[in-house]
Amino acid sequence: PVRAEPHSRSRQMQASSRISTSAHFGKLPATHLISLAARSISSARPRQATMAAATGIKLYTNPGSRGKMCEWQLAELGLKYEEVNVDMRGGEHKKPAYLKIHPFGKVPALQDGDLCLFESGAIILHLANKYGKLTPDELGVAAQWSLFANSSFTEAFFVKGPGPAANQILAVLDGLLANSKFIAGDAFTVSDVALGGYLLYLPLFFPDLEVPAPYPNVWRYMQEVAARPTCPKSYSDGMAGALARMKAPAGGLLGKLMGGK
Repeated sequence: PVRAEPHSRSRQMQASSRISTSAHFGKLPATHLISLAARSISSARPRQATMAAATGIKLYTNPGSRGKMCEWQLAELGLKYEEVNVDMRGGEHKKPAYLKIHPFGKVPALQDGDLCLFESGAIILHLANKYGKLTPDELGVAAQWSLFANSSFTEAFFVKGPGPAANQILAVLDGLLANSKFIAGDAFTVSDVALGGYLLYLPLFFPDLEVPAPYPNVWRYMQEVAARPTCPKSYSDGMAGALARMKAPAGGLLGKLMGGK
C-alpha cells in the first residue's frame, strides 16, 4: 500500500491550536475531530493509486480519513489493492456513482469484488475475517475491540474530552497491557489495528494535556504498534513527534500522560 507523505508541521500546529481546550472538544463531533487530526498529519496533495488490484479490492479514501486503519490492515495481510482518493472538495463523494458504494457519501469505503462496505471498523473486520481466516472466537474478540474503539474510546476522548472516563479507560488498558504484548495476546491482530489506530491519535489531539496517573504499558504499546513496518507513516510520524516532545525540557503530553518528567 502507498505510504502517506511526511506531514506538515505548520498544519499540525494549526490543528492543535484549534482543539487545544476540553471545552472545544465537546462542541465538535468525533468524526470532525478525527478528520482534523488525520489531515494535520497527512499531505494535502492527493496520492495516486499505485497498487495493482490483483484481488479485486478497491479502497476509497482520502488523506483526512480513517482509511488509514484500512490501509494498515491491508498491509498486515499483504493484500494488493487499488487506492482511490476521493475528491471531497470537488464533491466526488456526493456523485451518484460513489453513492452506490457509500450511500452516506463519506470515506473510507471498500469494494471487494461485488461487496461494498463502509465504516472503517467493518472494513478491517471483513478483511481480517475473509483473508486472515479468523476462527469464530477470534472474530468475536476482534469485533469486541473494534466496537470498543469506535464507541467507548471515541466518546471518552473525542466527544467528552479528557476527564474521568478517559482516565479510567487508560487505566484499564494499562492493566491489560501489563500482561500481554498486544491487546488480544502476544501476537499482533486486527484488534490492535482497531485500538492502536485511535491511541495513535492521542499525540496530536492532546499535546499539552496533563493526566495525573502514568500509563507506562499503554505508552510501551503505542511505541510497539507505531514501529511496525505496516503502520501508516502518518501514525508513525505522529508518534515520533510525541517522543521528541517527551524528551524536550518542558515535557508535554506524553511525558506526563505516560509518566515522563
